[in-house]
Amino acid sequence: MGNAEKAGRQSVVITIVFLGAIWGIFEATVGYLLHLVSFGYSWLIWYPVACFFMTNVYRKTGRISAVFFVGLFCAAIKMLNLILPGRIDKIINPAISIVFEALALATVVFAANRLLGEKYKNPFTKALIALSMNTGWRLFYSLYLLFLVPDWIRDVSVVSSVAKFIPFFITQNLITTALIFIGYQFISYILKPLDIIERRFSNWRHDTMPNRAIPILQSSLAAFLLCANIALQFMLQ
Repeated sequence: MGNAEKAGRQSVVITIVFLGAIWGIFEATVGYLLHLVSFGYSWLIWYPVACFFMTNVYRKTGRISAVFFVGLFCAAIKMLNLILPGRIDKIINPAISIVFEALALATVVFAANRLLGEKYKNPFTKALIALSMNTGWRLFYSLYLLFLVPDWIRDVSVVSSVAKFIPFFITQNLITTALIFIGYQFISYILKPLDIIERRFSNWRHDTMPNRAIPILQSSLAAFLLCANIALQFMLQ
């Protein structure tokens, strides 16, 4: 393996850990706050935010596989809560849904890249892509609940009744798809502050640090965020 290829893979891994840890910190802190105030519309937040992190991983790495791995990484951190007291379904189900979100997004983006080409930029196509990946993870999650969980988990889940399933699979699906589509339409404006911060940090890093120290800084920062994430998962549950 050449040095350039090795550095490229290292950069991808650091990006996955870095953004996966931030995603996990968001899940832990905001989830804790929403639980405290008993906010009944948290579904308006979780999936659009998940798409934001997964899209950023794809933007920074250019690799569809990185989208799936960042979801897997975030879900693995979430599963650490299994050693704490509490209902197991409130830990496993969110972790599984994160994996399905990442799998659906990666699958739809892969198919869009292969089949659509320039049509990818068409607003109608973007709306269809957003609906497909949103519906995809909900379908995976519903099948998981129907066939892979104990009866008691199924009985308290979104597939336990038509009254719960229809809002989950249709109403919430359409509303969050609309939010994601609007976000994609204004993605350049949404990401502009982030691009400025990244550019300034990159300039500072290259001006003040030797090249050999940059991977060490990146790795250390990613490791710090990972440790902070794990600590928050335990503290806020």
